[in-house]
Amino acid sequence: MNSQLSDKLSESKHNLYSLGLIGNKVYNKKVNKLQKMKIGLRLIGITLLMVFYIVSCNNANQDSNSNQDSKNPAGIDFKRETIKRVGHTGDNWCMTWLKDGNIMVSMDDGDWLNEGQEYHHNVYRLKGGKNDFTISEVPNYPKFKDEGEGWFGYGIYSVNGVIYSFVSRTQNDRWSGPFRGMKLLKSTDNGETWYRVNRYGETRLIDPMDEEAKEDISENEMFFWEEYGLYQDGQIAYPFSYCAFVEHGQDNKEAKDDYLYIYSPEGAQAHRLLLARVKNTEIEIRDNWEYFSGWDNGNPTWSKNIEERDAVHVFPQKNGKNEYFGWYSWLPSVVWNPGLSLYIMTSGGTYGGHRLTDSAKDYYDAWMHTKTGSLGFWYSENAYGPWKEFYYTDYWVADDKDNLTYQPKLSPKWISEDGTEMVLVWSDAMKDETGKTHAINYLWNQMDVVIKLNK
Repeated sequence: MNSQLSDKLSESKHNLYSLGLIGNKVYNKKVNKLQKMKIGLRLIGITLLMVFYIVSCNNANQDSNSNQDSKNPAGIDFKRETIKRVGHTGDNWCMTWLKDGNIMVSMDDGDWLNEGQEYHHNVYRLKGGKNDFTISEVPNYPKFKDEGEGWFGYGIYSVNGVIYSFVSRTQNDRWSGPFRGMKLLKSTDNGETWYRVNRYGETRLIDPMDEEAKEDISENEMFFWEEYGLYQDGQIAYPFSYCAFVEHGQDNKEAKDDYLYIYSPEGAQAHRLLLARVKNTEIEIRDNWEYFSGWDNGNPTWSKNIEERDAVHVFPQKNGKNEYFGWYSWLPSVVWNPGLSLYIMTSGGTYGGHRLTDSAKDYYDAWMHTKTGSLGFWYSENAYGPWKEFYYTDYWVADDKDNLTYQPKLSPKWISEDGTEMVLVWSDAMKDETGKTHAINYLWNQMDVVIKLNK
Protein backbone atom coordinates (compact mmCIF):
# COMPACT_ATOMS: atom_id res chain seq x y z
CA MET A 1 0.00 0.00 0.00
CA ASN A 2 1.47 3.43 -0.96
CA SER A 3 2.06 6.32 1.46
CA GLN A 4 -0.66 8.57 -0.01
CA LEU A 5 -3.32 5.92 0.54
CA SER A 6 -2.01 5.38 4.07
CA ASP A 7 -2.35 9.11 4.78
CA LYS A 8 -5.89 9.09 3.43
CA LEU A 9 -6.82 6.16 5.66
CA SER A 10 -5.41 7.97 8.71
CA GLU A 11 -7.41 11.05 7.81
CA SER A 12 -10.48 8.88 7.31
CA LYS A 13 -10.06 7.40 10.77
CA HIS A 14 -9.91 10.90 12.29
CA ASN A 15 -13.03 11.88 10.40
CA LEU A 16 -14.86 8.82 11.68
CA TYR A 17 -14.13 10.05 15.17
CA SER A 18 -15.47 13.43 14.12
CA LEU A 19 -18.70 11.96 12.79
CA GLY A 20 -19.39 10.26 16.06
CA LEU A 21 -19.11 6.80 14.60
CA ILE A 22 -16.21 6.00 16.88
CA GLY A 23 -14.29 7.75 19.62
CA ASN A 24 -15.05 10.55 22.06
CA LYS A 25 -18.77 11.33 22.40
CA VAL A 26 -18.18 14.80 23.90
CA TYR A 27 -16.09 15.86 20.92
CA ASN A 28 -18.68 14.43 18.53
CA LYS A 29 -21.46 16.67 19.90
CA LYS A 30 -19.44 19.79 19.03
CA VAL A 31 -19.34 19.01 15.32
CA ASN A 32 -22.10 20.84 13.48
CA LYS A 33 -24.26 19.44 10.73
CA LEU A 34 -22.39 21.19 7.88
CA GLN A 35 -19.06 19.82 9.02
CA LYS A 36 -20.53 16.34 9.09
CA MET A 37 -21.75 16.69 5.52
CA LYS A 38 -18.34 17.89 4.29
CA ILE A 39 -16.54 15.11 6.07
CA GLY A 40 -19.05 12.58 4.77
CA LEU A 41 -18.37 13.62 1.17
CA ARG A 42 -14.64 13.35 1.75
CA LEU A 43 -15.12 9.86 3.21
CA ILE A 44 -17.05 8.80 0.14
CA GLY A 45 -14.17 9.96 -2.03
CA ILE A 46 -11.63 8.13 0.07
CA THR A 47 -13.75 4.96 0.01
CA LEU A 48 -14.00 5.10 -3.78
CA LEU A 49 -10.23 5.56 -3.97
CA MET A 50 -9.71 2.48 -1.79
CA VAL A 51 -12.11 0.39 -3.89
CA PHE A 52 -10.35 1.47 -7.09
CA TYR A 53 -6.97 0.55 -5.59
CA ILE A 54 -8.12 -2.91 -4.45
CA VAL A 55 -9.80 -3.70 -7.78
CA SER A 56 -6.68 -2.61 -9.68
CA CYS A 57 -4.48 -4.88 -7.56
CA ASN A 58 -6.83 -7.83 -8.05
CA ASN A 59 -6.93 -7.29 -11.79
CA ALA A 60 -3.14 -7.13 -11.91
CA ASN A 61 -2.88 -10.40 -9.97
CA GLN A 62 -5.47 -12.04 -12.22
CA ASP A 63 -3.60 -10.89 -15.32
CA SER A 64 -0.37 -12.28 -13.88
CA ASN A 65 -2.01 -15.61 -13.04
CA SER A 66 -3.68 -15.71 -16.45
CA ASN A 67 -0.36 -15.13 -18.19
CA GLN A 68 1.21 -17.92 -16.15
CA ASP A 69 -1.70 -20.31 -16.77
CA SER A 70 -1.52 -19.65 -20.51
CA LYS A 71 1.88 -21.35 -20.51
CA ASN A 72 0.63 -24.45 -18.72
CA PRO A 73 -0.38 -27.68 -20.48
CA ALA A 74 -4.10 -28.41 -20.73
CA GLY A 75 -4.21 -31.48 -22.98
CA ILE A 76 -2.48 -33.66 -25.58
CA ASP A 77 -3.02 -34.11 -29.30
CA PHE A 78 -1.73 -37.43 -30.61
CA LYS A 79 -0.49 -36.99 -34.19
CA ARG A 80 -1.21 -40.53 -35.31
CA GLU A 81 -0.26 -39.73 -38.89
CA THR A 82 3.35 -39.40 -37.63
CA ILE A 83 3.53 -42.92 -36.15
CA LYS A 84 6.83 -44.53 -37.04
CA ARG A 85 7.98 -48.04 -36.19
CA VAL A 86 11.67 -48.81 -36.43
CA GLY A 87 13.87 -51.89 -36.26
CA HIS A 88 13.16 -55.50 -35.42
CA THR A 89 12.16 -56.49 -31.86
CA GLY A 90 12.56 -55.02 -28.37
CA ASP A 91 10.88 -52.93 -25.69
CA ASN A 92 11.14 -50.40 -22.83
CA TRP A 93 13.31 -47.77 -24.62
CA CYS A 94 14.72 -45.60 -21.80
CA MET A 95 16.99 -42.95 -23.33
CA THR A 96 19.40 -40.10 -22.62
CA TRP A 97 20.97 -37.28 -24.65
CA LEU A 98 24.73 -37.69 -24.84
CA LYS A 99 27.48 -35.08 -24.81
CA ASP A 100 28.29 -35.93 -28.46
CA GLY A 101 24.74 -34.96 -29.50
CA ASN A 102 23.48 -38.50 -30.04
CA ILE A 103 20.87 -40.39 -28.04
CA MET A 104 21.72 -43.58 -26.18
CA VAL A 105 18.75 -45.89 -25.75
CA SER A 106 18.32 -48.95 -23.56
CA MET A 107 16.50 -51.92 -25.12
CA ASP A 108 15.20 -55.08 -23.45
CA ASP A 109 14.20 -58.54 -24.66
CA GLY A 110 14.87 -58.15 -28.35
CA ASP A 111 17.12 -58.15 -31.40
CA TRP A 112 16.59 -54.58 -32.57
CA LEU A 113 19.05 -54.75 -35.46
CA ASN A 114 17.87 -58.22 -36.55
CA GLU A 115 21.34 -59.73 -36.24
CA GLY A 116 20.22 -63.15 -35.07
CA GLN A 117 21.15 -62.54 -31.41
CA GLU A 118 18.46 -61.92 -28.80
CA TYR A 119 19.41 -59.84 -25.78
CA HIS A 120 17.72 -59.53 -22.43
CA HIS A 121 19.31 -56.08 -22.44
CA ASN A 122 21.51 -54.00 -24.71
CA VAL A 123 22.09 -50.32 -25.55
CA TYR A 124 22.23 -48.51 -28.90
CA ARG A 125 23.23 -45.12 -30.25
CA LEU A 126 20.77 -43.03 -32.29
CA LYS A 127 22.28 -40.45 -34.61
CA GLY A 128 20.17 -37.87 -36.41
CA GLY A 129 16.73 -36.32 -36.13
CA LYS A 130 13.43 -37.88 -35.17
CA ASN A 131 12.56 -38.73 -38.78
CA ASP A 132 15.95 -39.81 -40.12
CA PHE A 133 17.99 -41.26 -37.26
CA THR A 134 20.30 -44.22 -37.74
CA ILE A 135 20.87 -46.97 -35.17
CA SER A 136 24.21 -48.46 -34.21
CA GLU A 137 25.18 -50.88 -31.48
CA VAL A 138 27.53 -49.86 -28.68
CA PRO A 139 30.15 -52.59 -29.24
CA ASN A 140 31.82 -52.71 -25.83
CA TYR A 141 28.71 -52.50 -23.66
CA PRO A 142 28.26 -55.70 -21.61
CA LYS A 143 26.15 -58.14 -23.62
CA PHE A 144 23.27 -59.44 -21.53
CA LYS A 145 22.31 -62.20 -23.94
CA ASP A 146 18.99 -64.00 -23.97
CA GLU A 147 20.62 -67.27 -23.00
CA GLY A 148 22.16 -65.67 -19.90
CA GLU A 149 20.69 -64.53 -16.59
CA GLY A 150 17.69 -62.20 -16.41
CA TRP A 151 18.91 -58.59 -16.61
CA PHE A 152 16.86 -55.64 -17.87
CA GLY A 153 17.99 -52.03 -18.30
CA TYR A 154 16.05 -48.88 -17.39
CA GLY A 155 17.63 -45.77 -15.87
CA ILE A 156 20.28 -44.36 -18.21
CA TYR A 157 21.84 -40.91 -18.00
CA SER A 158 24.66 -38.74 -19.34
CA VAL A 159 26.18 -36.15 -17.01
CA ASN A 160 29.54 -34.36 -17.20
CA GLY A 161 30.51 -36.60 -20.11
CA VAL A 162 29.95 -39.79 -18.08
CA ILE A 163 27.23 -42.27 -19.08
CA TYR A 164 25.48 -44.23 -16.31
CA SER A 165 23.25 -47.26 -16.86
CA PHE A 166 21.27 -49.12 -14.20
CA VAL A 167 20.53 -52.79 -14.96
CA SER A 168 17.92 -54.69 -12.93
CA ARG A 169 17.99 -58.37 -11.94
CA THR A 170 14.89 -60.52 -12.35
CA GLN A 171 13.67 -63.32 -10.07
CA ASN A 172 14.97 -65.99 -12.44
CA ASP A 173 16.71 -66.32 -15.80
CA ARG A 174 13.72 -65.11 -17.81
CA TRP A 175 11.36 -62.17 -17.56
CA SER A 176 9.91 -62.26 -14.05
CA GLY A 177 9.23 -59.90 -11.22
CA PRO A 178 9.48 -58.08 -9.06
CA PHE A 179 13.09 -57.08 -9.60
CA ARG A 180 15.58 -57.92 -6.88
CA GLY A 181 17.99 -55.00 -7.27
CA MET A 182 20.17 -52.96 -9.62
CA LYS A 183 23.74 -53.01 -10.89
CA LEU A 184 25.32 -49.68 -11.90
CA LEU A 185 27.47 -49.45 -15.03
CA LYS A 186 29.38 -46.40 -16.26
CA SER A 187 31.50 -45.22 -19.17
CA THR A 188 33.82 -42.22 -19.09
CA ASP A 189 34.80 -42.42 -22.78
CA ASN A 190 31.46 -42.13 -24.59
CA GLY A 191 30.69 -45.84 -24.43
CA GLU A 192 34.04 -47.28 -25.49
CA THR A 193 34.78 -48.82 -22.08
CA TRP A 194 32.40 -49.85 -19.30
CA TYR A 195 32.85 -50.37 -15.58
CA ARG A 196 30.72 -51.75 -12.80
CA VAL A 197 30.35 -49.30 -9.91
CA ASN A 198 29.38 -50.75 -6.53
CA ARG A 199 27.65 -48.85 -3.73
CA TYR A 200 30.99 -47.76 -2.30
CA GLY A 201 32.16 -46.17 -5.55
CA GLU A 202 34.61 -48.97 -6.35
CA THR A 203 34.89 -49.81 -10.05
CA ARG A 204 35.51 -53.02 -11.97
CA LEU A 205 36.19 -53.21 -15.69
CA ILE A 206 33.57 -55.27 -17.54
CA ASP A 207 34.39 -56.56 -21.00
CA PRO A 208 31.42 -57.24 -23.30
CA MET A 209 31.66 -61.01 -22.82
CA ASP A 210 32.81 -61.08 -19.19
CA GLU A 211 30.15 -63.46 -17.88
CA GLU A 212 31.50 -63.57 -14.34
CA ALA A 213 31.45 -59.79 -13.91
CA LYS A 214 28.02 -59.45 -15.50
CA GLU A 215 26.33 -62.18 -13.50
CA ASP A 216 27.86 -61.46 -10.09
CA ILE A 217 25.09 -60.49 -7.65
CA SER A 218 27.13 -60.38 -4.47
CA GLU A 219 26.64 -57.43 -2.14
CA ASN A 220 29.97 -55.98 -3.25
CA GLU A 221 28.75 -55.88 -6.86
CA MET A 222 25.19 -54.60 -6.62
CA PHE A 223 24.24 -50.97 -6.05
CA PHE A 224 20.85 -51.94 -4.59
CA TRP A 225 20.10 -55.52 -3.61
CA GLU A 226 16.99 -56.89 -1.84
CA GLU A 227 16.81 -54.09 0.72
CA TYR A 228 14.08 -52.33 2.69
CA GLY A 229 11.24 -54.23 1.04
CA LEU A 230 7.52 -54.03 1.74
CA TYR A 231 4.85 -56.70 1.42
CA GLN A 232 1.94 -56.93 -0.98
CA ASP A 233 -0.50 -59.66 0.02
CA GLY A 234 2.30 -61.55 1.78
CA GLN A 235 4.97 -61.23 -0.93
CA ILE A 236 7.90 -58.84 -0.64
CA ALA A 237 9.16 -56.34 -3.21
CA TYR A 238 11.95 -53.78 -3.04
CA PRO A 239 12.31 -50.04 -3.64
CA PHE A 240 14.80 -48.79 -6.23
CA SER A 241 15.03 -52.15 -7.94
CA TYR A 242 14.52 -50.29 -11.23
CA CYS A 243 14.56 -46.58 -11.89
CA ALA A 244 14.38 -43.60 -14.24
CA PHE A 245 16.50 -40.44 -14.25
CA VAL A 246 15.03 -36.99 -14.73
CA GLU A 247 16.46 -35.94 -18.10
CA HIS A 248 17.93 -32.41 -18.08
CA GLY A 249 18.79 -31.83 -21.73
CA GLN A 250 22.07 -32.72 -23.39
CA ASP A 251 24.54 -34.18 -20.90
CA ASN A 252 22.66 -32.58 -17.97
CA LYS A 253 23.30 -29.04 -19.30
CA GLU A 254 19.79 -27.82 -18.42
CA ALA A 255 19.91 -28.89 -14.76
CA LYS A 256 18.56 -26.26 -12.37
CA ASP A 257 20.75 -27.37 -9.46
CA ASP A 258 23.64 -29.72 -8.66
CA TYR A 259 21.46 -32.77 -8.08
CA LEU A 260 20.49 -35.77 -10.14
CA TYR A 261 16.92 -36.95 -9.54
CA ILE A 262 16.04 -40.65 -9.77
CA TYR A 263 12.45 -41.94 -9.69
CA SER A 264 11.35 -45.47 -8.83
CA PRO A 265 7.98 -47.10 -8.12
CA GLU A 266 7.63 -48.57 -4.64
CA GLY A 267 7.97 -52.27 -5.43
CA ALA A 268 5.04 -53.57 -3.39
CA GLN A 269 2.88 -50.50 -4.08
CA ALA A 270 3.84 -49.45 -7.59
CA HIS A 271 1.32 -46.60 -7.70
CA ARG A 272 3.37 -44.85 -4.99
CA LEU A 273 6.23 -43.08 -6.74
CA LEU A 274 9.53 -42.73 -4.88
CA LEU A 275 12.29 -40.22 -5.55
CA ALA A 276 15.97 -40.03 -4.67
CA ARG A 277 18.46 -37.27 -5.30
CA VAL A 278 22.25 -37.07 -5.16
CA LYS A 279 24.88 -34.51 -6.12
CA ASN A 280 25.89 -35.11 -9.73
CA THR A 281 29.50 -35.70 -8.65
CA GLU A 282 28.51 -38.17 -5.90
CA ILE A 283 26.12 -40.59 -7.62
CA GLU A 284 28.56 -43.49 -7.23
CA ILE A 285 28.45 -43.39 -3.41
CA ARG A 286 25.17 -44.89 -2.17
CA ASP A 287 25.52 -43.33 1.28
CA ASN A 288 25.31 -39.88 -0.34
CA TRP A 289 21.86 -40.55 -1.79
CA GLU A 290 18.90 -38.78 -0.21
CA TYR A 291 15.30 -39.93 -0.39
CA PHE A 292 12.15 -37.85 -0.55
CA SER A 293 10.52 -38.07 2.88
CA GLY A 294 7.55 -35.69 2.66
CA TRP A 295 6.36 -32.12 2.14
CA ASP A 296 6.83 -29.24 4.57
CA ASN A 297 4.69 -26.23 3.60
CA GLY A 298 5.08 -27.13 -0.06
CA ASN A 299 8.81 -27.78 0.14
CA PRO A 300 10.30 -31.28 -0.21
CA THR A 301 12.11 -32.86 2.71
CA TRP A 302 14.93 -35.37 2.25
CA SER A 303 16.51 -38.09 4.34
CA LYS A 304 19.56 -40.29 3.87
CA ASN A 305 17.64 -43.04 5.64
CA ILE A 306 15.76 -44.93 2.92
CA GLU A 307 13.37 -46.31 5.53
CA GLU A 308 12.01 -42.77 5.93
CA ARG A 309 11.04 -42.62 2.25
CA ASP A 310 7.60 -41.40 1.24
CA ALA A 311 5.70 -41.16 -2.02
CA VAL A 312 6.37 -37.93 -3.90
CA HIS A 313 3.39 -38.66 -6.16
CA VAL A 314 0.55 -41.19 -6.10
CA PHE A 315 -0.80 -42.68 -9.32
CA PRO A 316 -4.07 -44.64 -9.57
CA GLN A 317 -3.92 -48.05 -7.89
CA LYS A 318 -6.86 -49.24 -9.98
CA ASN A 319 -9.23 -47.87 -12.58
CA GLY A 320 -12.92 -47.02 -12.29
CA LYS A 321 -13.88 -50.62 -13.00
CA ASN A 322 -11.86 -51.88 -10.02
CA GLU A 323 -9.23 -53.36 -12.32
CA TYR A 324 -5.90 -53.20 -10.49
CA PHE A 325 -2.53 -52.28 -11.92
CA GLY A 326 0.36 -54.68 -11.33
CA TRP A 327 3.91 -54.26 -10.08
CA TYR A 328 5.29 -53.39 -13.54
CA SER A 329 3.55 -50.02 -13.58
CA TRP A 330 4.24 -46.33 -13.24
CA LEU A 331 7.94 -46.09 -14.09
CA PRO A 332 7.91 -42.47 -15.26
CA SER A 333 9.72 -40.71 -18.06
CA VAL A 334 10.52 -37.16 -16.91
CA VAL A 335 12.02 -34.63 -19.32
CA TRP A 336 12.92 -30.95 -18.95
CA ASN A 337 11.08 -28.98 -21.64
CA PRO A 338 12.99 -25.70 -22.15
CA GLY A 339 10.38 -24.19 -24.47
CA LEU A 340 7.73 -24.39 -21.75
CA SER A 341 10.17 -24.02 -18.84
CA LEU A 342 8.47 -27.04 -17.31
CA TYR A 343 9.16 -30.67 -16.55
CA ILE A 344 6.89 -33.02 -18.48
CA MET A 345 6.23 -36.50 -17.15
CA THR A 346 4.56 -39.42 -18.87
CA SER A 347 3.77 -42.74 -17.24
CA GLY A 348 1.33 -45.60 -17.42
CA GLY A 349 0.06 -48.65 -15.62
CA THR A 350 -0.08 -52.26 -16.80
CA TYR A 351 -2.87 -54.42 -15.45
CA GLY A 352 -2.22 -57.17 -12.92
CA GLY A 353 -2.27 -60.73 -14.21
CA HIS A 354 -5.35 -62.30 -15.79
CA ARG A 355 -7.91 -61.38 -13.13
CA LEU A 356 -6.72 -57.78 -12.59
CA THR A 357 -7.03 -58.04 -8.80
CA ASP A 358 -4.76 -56.81 -6.01
CA SER A 359 -3.84 -60.34 -4.93
CA ALA A 360 -0.16 -61.27 -4.94
CA LYS A 361 -0.88 -63.81 -7.68
CA ASP A 362 -2.13 -61.10 -10.03
CA TYR A 363 -0.05 -58.17 -8.81
CA TYR A 364 3.26 -60.01 -9.33
CA ASP A 365 2.22 -62.03 -12.37
CA ALA A 366 4.74 -61.92 -15.24
CA TRP A 367 1.75 -61.44 -17.55
CA MET A 368 0.50 -57.85 -17.57
CA HIS A 369 -1.19 -57.44 -20.96
CA THR A 370 -4.75 -58.65 -20.44
CA LYS A 371 -5.73 -55.14 -21.52
CA THR A 372 -3.83 -52.26 -23.08
CA GLY A 373 -2.09 -50.09 -20.53
CA SER A 374 -3.08 -46.70 -19.19
CA LEU A 375 -1.33 -43.47 -20.18
CA GLY A 376 -0.99 -40.09 -18.51
CA PHE A 377 0.87 -36.80 -18.76
CA TRP A 378 1.77 -34.42 -15.93
CA TYR A 379 3.77 -31.20 -15.57
CA SER A 380 5.70 -29.42 -12.83
CA GLU A 381 8.01 -26.46 -12.37
CA ASN A 382 10.37 -28.68 -10.38
CA ALA A 383 12.09 -32.00 -10.97
CA TYR A 384 10.51 -33.28 -7.76
CA GLY A 385 6.98 -31.99 -8.35
CA PRO A 386 4.32 -31.48 -7.23
CA TRP A 387 2.84 -32.87 -10.43
CA LYS A 388 -0.34 -31.67 -12.14
CA GLU A 389 -2.16 -33.99 -14.52
CA PHE A 390 -3.18 -32.68 -17.95
CA TYR A 391 -4.11 -35.95 -19.68
CA TYR A 392 -5.05 -39.44 -18.54
CA THR A 393 -6.82 -42.50 -19.91
CA ASP A 394 -7.26 -45.97 -18.40
CA TYR A 395 -6.75 -47.69 -21.76
CA TRP A 396 -4.47 -46.08 -24.32
CA VAL A 397 -4.77 -47.15 -27.94
CA ALA A 398 -2.18 -45.88 -30.42
CA ASP A 399 -3.70 -46.86 -33.76
CA ASP A 400 -5.39 -50.26 -33.39
CA LYS A 401 -8.05 -51.51 -31.00
CA ASP A 402 -5.84 -54.55 -30.35
CA ASN A 403 -2.82 -52.53 -29.17
CA LEU A 404 -1.37 -53.65 -25.83
CA THR A 405 0.68 -50.58 -24.98
CA TYR A 406 3.07 -50.11 -22.05
CA GLN A 407 6.22 -48.28 -20.88
CA PRO A 408 5.69 -44.81 -22.45
CA LYS A 409 8.76 -42.60 -22.85
CA LEU A 410 9.53 -39.04 -23.98
CA SER A 411 12.58 -38.14 -26.02
CA PRO A 412 14.79 -35.67 -24.13
CA LYS A 413 16.16 -34.31 -27.42
CA TRP A 414 13.36 -34.13 -29.98
CA ILE A 415 11.44 -31.15 -28.58
CA SER A 416 10.26 -28.16 -30.61
CA GLU A 417 11.69 -24.73 -29.83
CA ASP A 418 8.43 -23.53 -28.28
CA GLY A 419 8.09 -26.78 -26.31
CA THR A 420 4.65 -27.72 -27.60
CA GLU A 421 5.81 -30.64 -29.76
CA MET A 422 7.47 -33.71 -28.27
CA VAL A 423 8.07 -37.31 -29.34
CA LEU A 424 6.37 -40.16 -27.49
CA VAL A 425 7.96 -43.62 -27.65
CA TRP A 426 6.21 -46.74 -26.37
CA SER A 427 6.16 -50.54 -26.36
CA ASP A 428 3.39 -52.83 -27.65
CA ALA A 429 2.66 -56.50 -26.86
CA MET A 430 -0.01 -56.80 -29.57
CA LYS A 431 -1.08 -60.34 -30.54
CA ASP A 432 -0.99 -61.83 -34.00
CA GLU A 433 -3.78 -63.85 -35.66
CA THR A 434 -2.78 -66.99 -33.77
CA GLY A 435 -3.00 -65.25 -30.40
CA LYS A 436 0.76 -65.03 -29.88
CA THR A 437 1.66 -61.93 -27.89
CA HIS A 438 4.54 -59.54 -28.58
CA ALA A 439 4.15 -60.46 -32.23
CA ILE A 440 2.92 -57.22 -33.83
CA ASN A 441 4.47 -53.80 -33.15
CA TYR A 442 6.88 -55.35 -30.64
CA LEU A 443 9.59 -52.82 -31.50
CA TRP A 444 10.33 -49.09 -31.28
CA ASN A 445 7.04 -47.17 -31.70
CA GLN A 446 7.13 -43.37 -31.92
CA MET A 447 4.64 -40.57 -32.51
CA ASP A 448 4.66 -36.78 -32.40
CA VAL A 449 2.47 -35.34 -29.67
CA VAL A 450 1.35 -31.72 -29.33
CA ILE A 451 0.89 -30.20 -25.89
CA LYS A 452 -2.20 -28.00 -25.83
CA LEU A 453 -1.83 -24.92 -23.63
CA ASN A 454 -4.43 -23.00 -21.66
CA LYS A 455 -6.01 -20.21 -23.71
